[in-house]
Amino acid sequence: MTKRVVGSKILKKEQVLISFFLIAILVLSSGSMVAFAKTNIHVVTPNGVDDTADIRAALNACVGAGPWCTVQLVKGTYTISSQITVYGFQGSFVGAGQGQTNIVALGGMPSPNPAYNIPCAGYPTCTSITGDPASGVPYWVGYPGMGPDGSGSPEGSGTPNPWPALFTFEGGSTAISGMTITDTSPTPTLGYYVPAIDGGALHTALAAAILITGPGASATASATIDHVSIVGTAGDWFGYNIACAVYISGRTLPSGWSSAEADPMLLTGTFSITNNVFDDVQSGIQVNFLVNANVLISGNTVSSAGVPTAAFYPFYVFDLSNTNVLISRNQGTVPNGIAITVYQSILKSGLLPSMVTIMGNNFQVTGGANAVVLQDAGFYNYGTPVTLSAIVLGNTFQNSYAGASAWYYSAILSITLKSSIVSLNNVAGGGSDGIYINGGPATVAGNTIAGAATGVWLDMASGGHVAGNVITNSIQYGISVTSTNAAFSSATTPSSNNVIARNFVHNSGSYDLYWDVLGTGNGWCHNVYKTSSPSVLPSC
Repeated sequence: MTKRVVGSKILKKEQVLISFFLIAILVLSSGSMVAFAKTNIHVVTPNGVDDTADIRAALNACVGAGPWCTVQLVKGTYTISSQITVYGFQGSFVGAGQGQTNIVALGGMPSPNPAYNIPCAGYPTCTSITGDPASGVPYWVGYPGMGPDGSGSPEGSGTPNPWPALFTFEGGSTAISGMTITDTSPTPTLGYYVPAIDGGALHTALAAAILITGPGASATASATIDHVSIVGTAGDWFGYNIACAVYISGRTLPSGWSSAEADPMLLTGTFSITNNVFDDVQSGIQVNFLVNANVLISGNTVSSAGVPTAAFYPFYVFDLSNTNVLISRNQGTVPNGIAITVYQSILKSGLLPSMVTIMGNNFQVTGGANAVVLQDAGFYNYGTPVTLSAIVLGNTFQNSYAGASAWYYSAILSITLKSSIVSLNNVAGGGSDGIYINGGPATVAGNTIAGAATGVWLDMASGGHVAGNVITNSIQYGISVTSTNAAFSSATTPSSNNVIARNFVHNSGSYDLYWDVLGTGNGWCHNVYKTSSPSVLPSC
């Protein structure tokens, strides 16, 4: 017979049962709790005409309801005719699934502020813009300081209209999932002039299907975008009608800017873009102007079969400060452009080191496209310290190009980074170079490279380690150490203090190992190869 103690000493099993019982009583007896949960779900059904107002109203109602609110779209087709911008949304915007909930843009989207849909003929510089301004083409404007010649900015503190996007979420915390967004109109907007920093030209293409940004300086936002398909077509933004499927950005060129290189207002937050499909948009994901941020880009599929000749930049990340980015398990075919671009270019001062990790991606790149391009241009542009580091690990890239060999066609291109590690990648060539390193220090280790123009090319590089790579059937060189690229410097900088060790290099067209005999401190040791120039290389 078990002895039970009554009072403060209650068995653990009984404690658990009592806890569940008390919770059940609270839930069943609290009508306000149940009502609160119900009011935080807003279901929008298609009306068969134009669903813009209904979706906008539901999203704005969620803003008033506070966090954890959900706007639910059902199975069916929704149409939208103008931009939907939401401020401070904290909740979920969800559909019934990709291909089940379909949002279709009607094309010819006007500015949400009718007062700014005016002919640009009243501005004297309009006549210099390609197109026909005299016909009364309206322009996009975020605040009255922007002129149609691009002499101002479509962004500024408190603007009602950051960029021409289908959905814009400013600030807050947003989760978007389970839907397909399509705009197949070659002219998605009525027309607008981009700022001078972006060319100052007339465009009708959308800046983005989904735009996540902040309300001004020192802004914070977060977003999760998962299982969303975004489909565009041909248009006037470098061949596409949508510049970015998903655009996450701090504000650029605040009101009163006076320089095309003015520092933007940076955005802080956590952003996850996973398991999406992007078809026929110039950039699937563009992320820029972030500080103290974390970004995950994973499991996405991209294609550009409908616009095969236009420049295609599926994943574009630039201008980061104290930010970590992981780009993993993405896949697709890139006929022209760059699969993954990471670039420090506009930010000039006060930058803190950032890290980008590119891991487990699978891309086929053709026609002179690159798989990965990494560059910190701060030093060459402004003389500022280099702050960008990168890890490129375990990716598979099929890179083919029938043109002449050149450094800028490399599958993996790393230029003047703070540090880089390129390891365990599988690169199958076909005319382009495998891995190109400019600057340093860089570690290139354990990669398998076959059929490249040059397998691994160190050019104006210092402090590099090239070790344990298997490089076969290179058209020209297996491993090359040179000082020839003057693209970023008026003076030739010799490659120095690099170590090339324990590589297997076989069947290169010219030489397995090549050195231009410039620079000091370079060493070759324990490599397996047949031919080299010079025939005797300095040992480690």
